[in-house]
This record gives sequence, C-alpha cells and structure tokens, in this order.
Amino acid sequence: MKITFDIPWTRYALIAELAKRLDGVNPQFGKTVLEKLVFFLQEIYGIKCGYDFELYSYGPFDSQLLGDLDLVEHWGGVTVLRVNNSFGGYRIQPSEKVDSIVGKAKEFIEDQKTEKALDDLVSNYGAMTARDLELRATTVYVERGLRKKGEYRSKEKICSLVSQIKPKFDFQEIEQAVLELKKRSHIEFTD
Repeated sequence: MKITFDIPWTRYALIAELAKRLDGVNPQFGKTVLEKLVFFLQEIYGIKCGYDFELYSYGPFDSQLLGDLDLVEHWGGVTVLRVNNSFGGYRIQPSEKVDSIVGKAKEFIEDQKTEKALDDLVSNYGAMTARDLELRATTVYVERGLRKKGEYRSKEKICSLVSQIKPKFDFQEIEQAVLELKKRSHIEFTD
C-alpha cells in the first residue's frame, strides 16, 4: 500500500514569498501583519489560500497560518525573530531556503492572478503597521459578514460595528479606513 500526503505547498510558498517581498518594505512584518495580509489575499483579491479566518483579538486570525509559518521556519524558508521580549512581537525574514520553498508552488506564485494580487497587496498594504492592518482587516471582515448575511451596508453601519469591536480606534480613524477601503474597491457600501 502506497501512502500519499497532500502537502499544501501553496500555503507554505505564499508565506515564503511574502517574506521575500516585504523584506526591507515592512520593518514590522511579523505574525499579525502576516495574518492580515493573507486575509486580504483571500478576501479582497480572491486568492484561494486555504485558510478559515475568524475574528480574534487583533482582527481576522487563523491558527493554521501560524502553524504553517512554524513549518516554513523549520524548513529554513524564513527566520522568525522575537523583537520585543517585554510586549511580544516578531519579525519574519526570508532565510537561506526561501527560494526552495517558493519553488515548490512556482505555478501558483507565478500565476498571473496571484502575481498581480501580490503586487497590489504589497503596494497598498505592505508598508502599513500591524495596528493599521488590524483596523482595515477588521473592517473588511465586518463588511464581508454583512454582505454574506444580505444585510444593508452603509458607511455608518460599518463604522459603528467596527467601533464596537475595536473601541481602541477613534471614530475618525475608522471612518478614514472605511473610505480608503471603498476608494480601492476593497469593500462596498451604500452611501
């Protein structure tokens, strides 16, 4: 009997590719930023990454993504450095085998749709802080939730719900993020 494994190389390659693309672009590229960027790839850009995000402390989160990051680090594709022992915080950097990991899913990474999405993602969100991404990812999560339920979506309703979920952000900051996301056509609402 032959035993086969379904290894999700596309997920691992995506982590390695993001580490390459964000090296030198985002000094805060850690676990929270990784979570939000992969969430955006799935929800905004329609790239099938294979994760199931739920709302958590810092916005949309999938523990499987952190498990995948651990594997990519174990295989030498990335290095995860602790940057703040007191408050937590990590920095993900490409490592010596990053190209080998990316190469395992070369077709996926070099697919025209994936390539365009990665370029746009890095251009629009690559330099943002974890805090800024937390707010935007939560906003997208809220808007998508309302959309899935078929509920009316207005700027005020989205801002109000995000404000309830994320009270640490002031209303102006939330409104600015909502308008920015709409301008990019990354969320939809009725005026």
